[in-house]
Amino acid sequence: MESLSELLFVLASIDRLQVLSCLKEEKEYRLGDIAQRLDSSIQEASKHVARLREQNLVEKDPSNGHYALTTLGKLVIKLLPSIEFLSQNKEYLLTHDISSLPEEFIERIGELQEHRYNAKVGLVLSFTHQVIREADKFVWLMSDHSLIDIFDIERDRNRSLTWRIILPTGSKIDWQNLRSYTKNVYSRIEIGFSHEIIAGMALNEKVVGLLLPDLRSSLDFNSGFISSSLSFCKWCQDLYSYVWSESEKTIL
Repeated sequence: MESLSELLFVLASIDRLQVLSCLKEEKEYRLGDIAQRLDSSIQEASKHVARLREQNLVEKDPSNGHYALTTLGKLVIKLLPSIEFLSQNKEYLLTHDISSLPEEFIERIGELQEHRYNAKVGLVLSFTHQVIREADKFVWLMSDHSLIDIFDIERDRNRSLTWRIILPTGSKIDWQNLRSYTKNVYSRIEIGFSHEIIAGMALNEKVVGLLLPDLRSSLDFNSGFISSSLSFCKWCQDLYSYVWSESEKTIL
């Protein structure tokens, strides 16, 4: 644990984190360039670089005086977004449980860093309508109960969207009624039934809304995350595809 403690101590500095961040850009940085980025003296910048070099996060090219991240430093910088996400959302995560997520997605949690957090009653329903309204290619929904009604699907007549909806195994659906009201689009609607709904999602090709289970393992529909960032959308699409692959499919 001693080596971990030393590493965390070195990282517990905004200035040293800034040094790692600027070196991630892979430009040619000498000590003077780093000092300029930190808005500090050469002496202060030198101290921070020395600390990082002691932990083998940064190395110096003796031929030209340029500093760069080591392979270890590059690994550490990739992990920092996950730690930042946890830090930014610690109050939310104290009241929500992500332990049911596959380990792969917990390890990638830093991909959710760019987001807008919203704690508002009715958020999920209103955002779901937005996702459907603004979709050009597809709508994917996952919830422990239906987030849409037949009128949402009826609006899709002229857009040729493909729909995927994940619901809990055992959900009661009036198939005959659903088919009759969605006769113009039902061939493009797939429903998957999953034994465990590990997150709530509403997404199209441009934007995602994500909500997570509370401490009772129930989806919290009063708060969640919204984002259009590529990394956030990729994480959510991959998680959705993971649950979809394990679900029992039905085509209307």
